[in-house]
Amino acid sequence: MTNKSSLEFHETFKPEIPYISKILKLASEKYSGTKYEISDISGIPTGEQKGKVEPHIKYASFMGLINFSCDKGIYALSLTPLGEEVFVQDPYLHEDLTLWICHYCMTRKNFGAPQWSYLIQEAHPGIGESLSQDRLFNLANNWCGIAVSSLNKKVFSVVRGSYTDGIFSRLGLIEWGSLISFIEQTEKMDLTYVYSFALLDSWDRLYPGKREITDFDLKDGIGFGKIFGFNEDECNYVIDSLSDEGLLTVNRQLYPATIIRTANVESVIPLLYSRLL
Repeated sequence: MTNKSSLEFHETFKPEIPYISKILKLASEKYSGTKYEISDISGIPTGEQKGKVEPHIKYASFMGLINFSCDKGIYALSLTPLGEEVFVQDPYLHEDLTLWICHYCMTRKNFGAPQWSYLIQEAHPGIGESLSQDRLFNLANNWCGIAVSSLNKKVFSVVRGSYTDGIFSRLGLIEWGSLISFIEQTEKMDLTYVYSFALLDSWDRLYPGKREITDFDLKDGIGFGKIFGFNEDECNYVIDSLSDEGLLTVNRQLYPATIIRTANVESVIPLLYSRLL
């Protein structure tokens, strides 16, 4: 069962682009300091018990942008290879492409922010389908053990806010009222290398050492279609596009189809923004 404290890392604050950007800048400088010093230098508010500095450090980490450690209240920040590329290309997170990267990292299986990952990877009923909020809370109660009456405020309010009027709202991926609807998406050519990064990154994490995976691994193991809002046909189109780019090869003569990687994460990161007009 998921550790309850890990679900409340957000302290009820949803992720905000300006604060993620400021943490990114400090990480680019390999900054070290207390949450109060980080607040003073960045303008991100904090307090004795609650504040936005620590949640946004953790958000930036879940988004794959920074590494951090904390020793006796001193946070040491640094950029990941992904964060280095984002900081060079889009330090203020203005591009939807950057937000798709952050959304992917937040929802990746086993390694994302717990409640974001749970919503997309486990509770998600299928593209174009809906899930009632009551159904989500009942499912999540079995997952994390938090009372249904507390799940909204303690676990999912920040997830809802991030997709309805927050950092990920521009992506048009989720509509959240009494029903939670997962909106079908089409392939976006400027995201070609985001798709390949997501596939290869999850491949490394979930299938380490394997050069070949199946179509089932892609869709059910990695949750590739759910992450990006693709139905099965669109998911196949995207994989074929990545094959056309020479990033992988697909054998559809077998069942299930097999996918062989011909690229790695390190080679794809410098290309993430190369298709932006």
